[in-house]
Parts: sequence; C-alpha cells; structure tokens
Amino acid sequence: MSASTESRRTGPSIAVVGMGSRGLGVLERLVGMCLAEPFDLTVHLVDPRPPGPGFHRSDQPDYLLLNTVCSQLTAFADAAMVTGPAGIAGPSLYDWCLERDLRVQDDGYTVRPGVGRAVRPNDFLPRRLLSDYLAWAAERIVAAAPEQLRVVRHQASATGLVQLGDREQVLLDDGTSVVVDSAFLTVGHHTLHQPQRQETDPATITCPYPLPDAVEAVRPGERVVVLGMGLTAMDVLASLTLGRGGRHVTGENGETRYVPSGREPRIVLASRNGLPYRSRPVLNPGRVRCEPLVLTPARVRELREGRPGGRLNFAEDIVPLVEAEIDLAYYRACLARHTGDADSARREFADLVRTQGAEPLLAQARERFGPSPVSGLLSGAAAGPPSWETYQDYTDWFVARVADDLAEARAGLGVSPVKEALEVLRDHRDVLREVVDPPGLDDESMGDFFSDFVSLVNRTVIGPQLDRSAELLALIEAGVVRPAPGAHSLLRRSTGGAVWTLESTTLATAHRLEADRVVLAHVQEPAADEAEGSLLGGLAKAGRLRTLRHRSASTTGLDVTREGRAVDATGTVQERIFLLGPHTEGSSYYNHYVPSPGVPSRALRDAELALRAALSTVVPS
Repeated sequence: MSASTESRRTGPSIAVVGMGSRGLGVLERLVGMCLAEPFDLTVHLVDPRPPGPGFHRSDQPDYLLLNTVCSQLTAFADAAMVTGPAGIAGPSLYDWCLERDLRVQDDGYTVRPGVGRAVRPNDFLPRRLLSDYLAWAAERIVAAAPEQLRVVRHQASATGLVQLGDREQVLLDDGTSVVVDSAFLTVGHHTLHQPQRQETDPATITCPYPLPDAVEAVRPGERVVVLGMGLTAMDVLASLTLGRGGRHVTGENGETRYVPSGREPRIVLASRNGLPYRSRPVLNPGRVRCEPLVLTPARVRELREGRPGGRLNFAEDIVPLVEAEIDLAYYRACLARHTGDADSARREFADLVRTQGAEPLLAQARERFGPSPVSGLLSGAAAGPPSWETYQDYTDWFVARVADDLAEARAGLGVSPVKEALEVLRDHRDVLREVVDPPGLDDESMGDFFSDFVSLVNRTVIGPQLDRSAELLALIEAGVVRPAPGAHSLLRRSTGGAVWTLESTTLATAHRLEADRVVLAHVQEPAADEAEGSLLGGLAKAGRLRTLRHRSASTTGLDVTREGRAVDATGTVQERIFLLGPHTEGSSYYNHYVPSPGVPSRALRDAELALRAALSTVVPS
C-alpha cells in the first residue's frame, strides 16, 4: 500500500513494531482473541526481517546453544499460560524437532535430520533451531488469523512516531508510513541487528556479537582476556575453541577432555568479583515446582500497606522472605531425599508453615539436617569466597567451585537440595515481578534490585548449560583457559611489550598476567535515551518516552504503566503507545525470554493486558 492509502481511517488498526518473539506473542494473543470473539481490525507488522526470530539468527553455528531446554520453549499459548483464549494449537520447540526427525550428533550439539540420537526434552539445542522454529510459528499464526483480522506486513524499520490527533503515524525508513489507533513497540535487543562496527582500538573487541565473526581477528596463540563469566563469555569461549576446530571428548569414566586444534588463543577468563556462574541443573522427571510458602503475593500486598505510596523497601521487606523461601526449599529437598517422598515433604512443609510459621520449622530442620550452604545468600550472611595466598590457590578454588556446582547440577532439580534452594529465584519470579510492578520499590532500593540482585540472580540461576561448565574445566585442564589472578583484578594498558596487563588486588602474593587483546564478553543494550539514531532514542529525545533515571540513576529502563503504556518526559501517560520487552526492565522485571508451555507466561499475559487496553476504545465490546 502507498503511504497516502494507509493514512485513511478505514477501520480500527494497530501496529506492532518489532516482530521478534515479543512481537510474535502480541500477534498470537491478538489472533487468539479474534478467533474466540471476532472483531474487525487491521494489524500492521513492522520489521525489516521476517517475523518470529528477532535476534535469534538462523546462520549461527550449532555450538552456540540456547540456555533453556527445548521442551520449555513455545510460540503457542495453552490454557495455563494465558488468561484469555488459547486459540491456536502448536508444538513446543521439542515437539517441532521430533516432527522433523531432527537428531543430536555425537559431539552433543550438532543437530541434523535423521542422523544421531533423538532430541530429548532436556536438550539445550542450537539457537539457529529456535530461529527456524519461530519463523515457522509466525507463518502458522498469521495463517490462523480470521478474515476479520487483516495482517499487513511492512519489510521496513520504524524511524519515528508522530501524534496525529487521536492516532499515531508510524514513519518507516522506506519513505512510507501507517496511521494507527495504537502502536506496540516490541523492538527488543534491536542493537544486536546493527552491522558490526569497526573497532577504534584493535586491541579491544567491545561488541562480542555476531559470533564467531566478532572474534575472527583473535590470532592462534594470542593472549586474550575475556571479561565476563556469564552466557556471553561461554559463547566467546566456544567460538575460540570449538569454532577453531577443537573437540571435547568424553572418556571412559564420563570425564570431559579437550583436544586442541592448535588454532586456539591463550585465554584468561576474568570478572569483577571472580565468582564463576553456577550451571543450569538437570530437570529430573516428576520434579514439581512448589508454591511459595512465605514469599506470597498476599504477603507482598500486606507489606505495601505499611509503606508510603505502597512502595516497598527491597532489603527490609522482601530479602528476608526470599531467604526464608530459599532455606525452606533446601530443607524440604533434604526431607524428600531422606524419606524418598517429595510430595509428602511438600505437603508437610506447607502444613507446618501454615500452622506454626516458617521460623520454628526452619529451626527444627537446621537441627535435623545441619546448616544450609546457601543460607543468607542475599543479605551477605552466606559464606563468601575465601582469601587466597597465591594465584595457584585461587585457581584451585575456582576449579573446585565449578566442579562442586557441576556435580549438584548433574544431580539436578528434584534431587539436589542446593539446586532446589537456588531455583527459588526462578520458580518464584512472578512474585518478584509483583514486587516490582507499580507502585513497585522505593527509589532507594530500586537501583539495588536492578544491579546487585539481578546480577546475583544471573550468576546463580541464569548460568551456562552444565555441559559448558564441564567444558570449561576441560579447557583449564588443557591449558587453553586459565582464570584471572583473583577477584577484582586490575586491567590496564601496559607500558612494556604486552598491550594489556591484568594484576591481582586480592591475592596475598601479587600476580600479574599479560595479554595482547581484550574481549568485553557481555551484552549491554544501551538505554533508550542513549540509543542514537534508533526509534526509542528519537522518542526519548522528543520527550514522548522517559526512562526511570528520575527515580534511580542506575535504572535506565523505560517508564511504563502496568498496562504497558508509555510515560512521557512530563509524567503524562501516552494512551496510544505501548511498550513491551527488555526496554521496560525497571517498570517490570525479567522481560527477555520466550514463553514456556504449561505455566503462566508473564510475556503473553502482559500482551493480553496491553491489547485489551488498546482495543477497548476502538473495538465494540
């Protein structure tokens, strides 16, 4: 259609700008709602790329893996996931792979049709498969739309929004525009799509994606510091080892051994606190996620009543509840392991908390099973890392910590009390979202939550696949990787022959390593008001959006209402602009994920809430 044709008011219309997984969720909910109760609407899908995959690229090598098992990823809503009609039936990623006879080859990560073992529900599959799955799902969802719902695709990028009376004009980079009743901005990690910029400093790689292209300049044998120990760092390690022709092989006793190709660099793995990430645990069959006992929505609402404006103080109000929940999960798992009856342990703990409270139960459990190794995790009461005399002492501690956690991860959920306790931070995310939802947290603790707490959660339960941890140990054993010289190592430009030096600050015996190059192995999306030349950046500059910096300097997510409506620079709600996804982190919590089947999906329920608000004024009830 031409720009002039699309400017006419021909009936209710909305635009979805950004058609990755979050935009696809909006479309899926819209189709489901329209199938259940048909209404007249035109939906404009705006994205230069095909709908569905977003930043999940189909051309990635197979060794770059998803961090969620394939049975927990879906593009289709079921009755448990949403409050509205399910509407469109479709397979999870796991079932989709089975339908296509996709199989895992002997290296444990390459997937091809008809060759190797069958895909298992707990497999961490290549990311390229999620890209293919989401693209396929998008076509299925569009095809399911009833005739009353007209889907118009625009293979272009949105460059701006202009208010036209009671409507919004979406400007596109192909010179056209569409005028709609509401605009849904679901642009997600949009900067990852931008062409790789030329590094101004050849000794520093500041953007680690796309891989392996981003690290192609790293030469065999070169000394390189990888800054970070999270998922991006594991991707970089895989690209510099598996991507260079190296192999991980499994010995007769099940141990992982790395066979170098000779094309690897010499890698130093460093992070600010020197703590390795914990591995994602195996999900054992029959494991049941227990309801919270003390960290409950009712308790959160009760605490709000005693706070000015209903804003909670995270450290005072919520941390004690989270830590109690972690301890209860630990001891409940201990009891289940002792009796062999997890369901009985679940019922017993729920009954005792209800009748006598959590503290007496925890006191009895400590006396029976001993102290929990993860008690006081958030408040700092848990045992921190030891002090180290030498670099070798720290290296030995680092290896032992990864190995101990790997053993717990292999025991898995439903067996390991430690992993059950830590999984509270994932299992009860919806309650934590209620803590952050408006009126949310007070200004004092908002910054702490989105820096210290979120960082701890990422390190504790959003860590690498357990195979990646086994591979890290093998790389250290092979001499390809070594840890930095302790926590808080000081990285600086060298005045000698090396380009960089990494010096210890926490070892009793000082140690120094030299390097030729540094890779910043973490992804940090710029705040909307810092994203030059982007749609969100332009809207923030124009004052139509604002970040949460006015409440906390370190909280840079966009300010939105609970319905997802944008808040402008004056504090006025923008009735026709809806924001969903990672850029709203701060107004809500944990916004960057693909939904899982069989459990409530905050992403899809947020989409429903926003759609109902947007359609209430233009679609007859």
